[in-house]
Amino acid sequence: MSPEPSAPVTRRYEQAIAEGRMAFGVFCALDGYAVSHLFAAVGYDFVIIDLQHAAYTWPEIENMCFRIRAEGASVFLRTASTEPAEVNLALDMPVDGVILPNIGSLAEARAAFAPTKFPPHGERSLGNERHDTIWQAYSTPEPLVGMLVEHVGAVAEIEAIFSELPVDFAWIGTHDLSASMGFDPHDVVAGGRVPAELTAAIDRIRTAARASGVRFWAAEPGADATIAGVDARIVRQAAIDALDRTRTRLSS
Repeated sequence: MSPEPSAPVTRRYEQAIAEGRMAFGVFCALDGYAVSHLFAAVGYDFVIIDLQHAAYTWPEIENMCFRIRAEGASVFLRTASTEPAEVNLALDMPVDGVILPNIGSLAEARAAFAPTKFPPHGERSLGNERHDTIWQAYSTPEPLVGMLVEHVGAVAEIEAIFSELPVDFAWIGTHDLSASMGFDPHDVVAGGRVPAELTAAIDRIRTAARASGVRFWAAEPGADATIAGVDARIVRQAAIDALDRTRTRLSS
């Protein structure tokens, strides 16, 4: 006799949204299980695991997801691409959501979102026997699906993308969007020189999200969620600070 599926657990990202407060997350690219687990344990509402620029294997990702969720934090995967095989496998993991990158138009968005929902609403594969056997994947709510807005072509059609497709949340990839618009991302992000055209694009994305009920992630007051930093930079700075404190204490 098969065990009854356990009741869905509400984790911290979902709790924050339900309570109307900003959710705080962290972006993880460092290999190994301990760093992402630590961020979940200290109280971040959600952890994003980067499949696009980090060196994770799928078994590592699966174990990281279990450890993060065990601490009550929500876990999201930024997929490496929007290829159906990549999106299907990411959604098969024990995740609360995925973030789709590199979308440059409404047509590309339609193709990217097609494998995120089960038929008849989409083309997501139903062959998830391994995961359904282990953690009753078919009995849990479908993961949230977000879009990383980082291409000028997507901005040009953002109202249609948000209104026509099942976009749960949006996050602006400032580096890539700046480059797509012809600006040096280092000047924009590190130098703080934000061109008027980029400001207008961000305003347009925010307005379109609000109009369509899409959760908006940004480092600004009133956003639904924000990312406090990247694990590599946070850990590096903490290591520098610890070394400086020790040197100062022992040399005085």
